[in-house]
Order: sequence, then structure tokens, then C-alpha cells
Amino acid sequence: MTQVLLAYKSNSAGANDPYTSLLPVGLGYINAVLNSHGYASQMANFSKFSWKETESIISRMRPQVLGIAQFTHNRFESVKLAALAKKINPATFVVFGGPHATHQYREILDRHKQVDAVVLGEGEESFLELVATLKDETPRLAEIKGIAFRTANGIISTTARPPIADLDSVPFPAAYMDNALGVDLHRQLEFIITSRGCPAACLFCSSPLFWGKSLRLRSPRNMVDEITLIRNRCGLIYFSIRDDTFTADKGRVMEFCRLLRKEKVFILWNCQSRVSAVDEELLFAMKRAGCECIQFGVESGSPRILKALGKGINTEQVRKASALVRKAGMNLSIYLITGVKNEVDADTDATIKLVEAIQAHDGQVSPLAYYPGTGIFSKDVKAGVIGREIFNEDRHEALYVRDDAFVGSSTQRLLETVAKVGKGAGYGERDFQSHKKLLGYCHATNIMSGEMYEDEGRWQLAEREYREIAEREPENPWGWLLLGALYGRLGALEKACSKYKRVLTVVPAHAPAFSDLGELMMLMGKTWEGMEYFKRALELNPYDPRAKQALKTR
Repeated sequence: MTQVLLAYKSNSAGANDPYTSLLPVGLGYINAVLNSHGYASQMANFSKFSWKETESIISRMRPQVLGIAQFTHNRFESVKLAALAKKINPATFVVFGGPHATHQYREILDRHKQVDAVVLGEGEESFLELVATLKDETPRLAEIKGIAFRTANGIISTTARPPIADLDSVPFPAAYMDNALGVDLHRQLEFIITSRGCPAACLFCSSPLFWGKSLRLRSPRNMVDEITLIRNRCGLIYFSIRDDTFTADKGRVMEFCRLLRKEKVFILWNCQSRVSAVDEELLFAMKRAGCECIQFGVESGSPRILKALGKGINTEQVRKASALVRKAGMNLSIYLITGVKNEVDADTDATIKLVEAIQAHDGQVSPLAYYPGTGIFSKDVKAGVIGREIFNEDRHEALYVRDDAFVGSSTQRLLETVAKVGKGAGYGERDFQSHKKLLGYCHATNIMSGEMYEDEGRWQLAEREYREIAEREPENPWGWLLLGALYGRLGALEKACSKYKRVLTVVPAHAPAFSDLGELMMLMGKTWEGMEYFKRALELNPYDPRAKQALKTR
């Protein structure tokens, strides 16, 4: 019998989404805390499992405590998962957590008897204390801060738990994920979070209410240590930092970048931020440390819509920050929102004009949706526009604020604009020359420049860019990796093999390089050697698609 199982199951559409299908990062931290305190905790991502397979796994594991991460998009799947666990073993104590559960705990506990408790907000310490208390013959749930549960006399919400002050004290998820079920570690561990809390007041976001408005930060030393652990253990050399506003503390990010360069942690990475939280010095430092893309929540080009969303920025800040990103030579990605109350075509026109002006490389467009814990949801509930039970009554994945013809039209216009602008926003040869003159040598610029030359079929110039990385920084896997790919593309198979082997001297756990070598060996007629490389790739990453396919066909 498993002591604790921490589980997640996306909705059916999300199972094929590259992001929604992943485990929430927060589950990894709770799992790490439980294991570091001696509890047998395991994680399971049931997103790609059928319900029959899910039932079989839970029947085999029979967890004493089942923690389920609930978001708005998977609210019904979470309840079904809880019911399934109770059917298998009524004694299983089922706990919900996550943003949806936190802000809808009364509705959940009142309506769904298969849920025994809800952890409210930040979950590590509350869940740890809950598991410890459940070992007692008569658990005293009311003494645990930061949870809600059902009693014969009604639903009780305990005293709020203070936020974790020292985030460096929370162990790294990667150290305790080897036995996770349904989890592709090489995708999962790409995403890291280095801060909690948000001082902003965006009315469409529940983050401030969930984490608190006070910004809490992990130290640069702790951040680099986690990246190094994942790089050494899993071979990852690309990371995505998912903080709401990664650059909120300039000094911290500058030190993070300094450590990456000093300790030769050669990675590429991206992050999210606000247009009001960047400057030239910071962006240049980030680019030199491997940041190739930054994502801004632009939302709208209409001042009145930005105000309606509580965004706290203006279009001039968007223009200035975007120009600095392009000056540094990073890819510029944006988030846009449409379907706001009283939004009209003129507002969409203003957004289109702004997108064209800033020359974003890509972006996402989302109709404004209700989420529990957001200002927009609370305001419309109070005004009687919607009821708090809307998330139980409407089974759509997302509940949009508007469903009139304007929303579809505006969304389509914005998507078309983002795609059109993106096609012409790419950097050219002169741009890269300017980036190099301003920043000096940095591997991210060479990589992006080399890829541009490859797209144009200018192979020798691409080789020059990648070779400079390898010569300047022999410990940087990116130079060898891209040279290997280029030579393989040109049919120089022996040269390609030698470069991929160099990758493995620098990052021995880099599974893709083993699969690359496997493919090259097969092309060279060295079947046995190829199979051995594929086997090693699969040992490192059981989800490696090329290795799985190659070994399946033999």
C-alpha cells in the first residue's frame, strides 16, 4: 500500500496539450517535502491514461492519502478521480489542492462527499502536517493551519497558514521524482519556478490571492543549484522559468546570470515578466547568460481595456520594453486577451496596431475567462451577473466572460495579426551583427544566428557560428550539438558522430544525443552500435520517441 499518492489528470483535450498534460510544478514540491521528511510519497500523472488504466493503477497502489491537483480546466476530472479512489478504497483520505480547489473549497466540500479536505493556497507545510496528523488515532484536523474540511456541523476553514518565508528551504522536486508514474521527466523538469507571490493587481489572475501579494524569492545560488542538478541528472540544457514576473528583483536576476556564466552552466532559457520590470542592462545580462526569449503580458493595445483588466501598465511601456528586447536580440513573445466587457472593434484595432509596432515573434490570444479567486469573478458574483456555482453548472473547460460574435471575430483577427507579424519579425544578418557589437560574444546569439543561416541554406556561415561556440567554450554542449545536427543534415555522418560524442563528454545524461548517434549509426549500416545507443537513450529517458520507435521495430 502506498502511503501518499499525489495525482493529476487533465481534461481529455488537455491530455494532448504539451503544457496542460504536464504535472503542476507545485505537486513536485509537495512530493519533495514529504519524501525529505521520511514519508513514502509518489506522484502520478494520469493525463494520458484511460480511466480503466487509472483505476487499475490506483487499485494496485491503494494509497492511504490521495492528493489531487485541481484547476478550473480539470475540475470534473479531479472529482471523478476522487470518486474512483473512494470506490476502490473508502478509507483513502482524499485531499484537493490547487487554485480552483482553494478558491472553491466550500462548493467542493459541500457538493462532493468523496473529497475529505482541501489544502488552501501554498501546500507544502499544510500537506505535511496533514499527513502527519492522519497517523493519529483521532486526527485533530482543526489544529492544522491552511486547510478546510467537512464535519457533522458544517464546513470548517482553519486559520490561514503564513507563507513559507525561506523558499530556499524547500527541497528540489528533481531529487524525488525517479518513481513518478506517467511523467516524462525531460519535459516536466524543463519548467521551474523561482518565486511566489505577486504585487500586481490584474483582475483576471488569481495568483495574488493564492500565493499572496508579498513577493518571496529564491536565492540565485539556490536557482543555479537546481538547474545544475537537473542538467547533471537528466541532461536538460533548456529551461523555462515560469515565475509571473521573473525580473521583479533586478539584483537577483543579475546575480543569477553572473553565476550561470561564472560556473559555466551553459543553458538556453526563457522567462515571463512585465514590461515595467525590465531595462537594457538587465536584458543584456540575461541574453549573455543564455536567455533567448522573454514573454510579456501585453493583453491589449487599448488603454481603457488595460485599465479594465487592472493591468497597471501602458502602451508606451510595452513599446519601450519590446524595443529593448529586440535590441538585446531575444525572441519577443506576448500574451493577449480579448472578449473584455464593453470591448469593441476600435479596441482590437488598437491592439493590432501595437502588435505590428513592437514586432513580436509570436504570441497567444485568449478570450477573457472567469476563474475563481480573480477580481473579475468576484465582482460579477457580487453584482449577480453569475453565481458561485457556475463552475459546477457549466461543464465547459473555460467559462468566458462574453460569448457574442465579437469575441470570435476579435480573437481571429488578433491570431492572424500575431502570425503575420511573426513571419516578418525574425532577425536578419544585420540584426545579429548589431547584437554582437552591443553584447559581445554570447552563445545564444550564435545559436540564433546559426539557425537563421541554416534556414537560408548558408551552411558554411551556420558552421562558423556553431564552431565559434565550440572553440570559445568547449564545455558548452550547444556548440557540439548544433555542429552534429548540421553535419548530419549535410551527410557528413562521421563528423556528426564525433560532435555528438563531444556533447556526451560535457552532459553525459543528454538522451537526445544518444538517439542522434543511434540514427547516425543505423544510416552508416552499424546496426548493433545504433541499437546500443538507442537503448542508452531509453534508459535515460523512457519517453524518448526516436529510441522507442527504433527499438520497437527491431
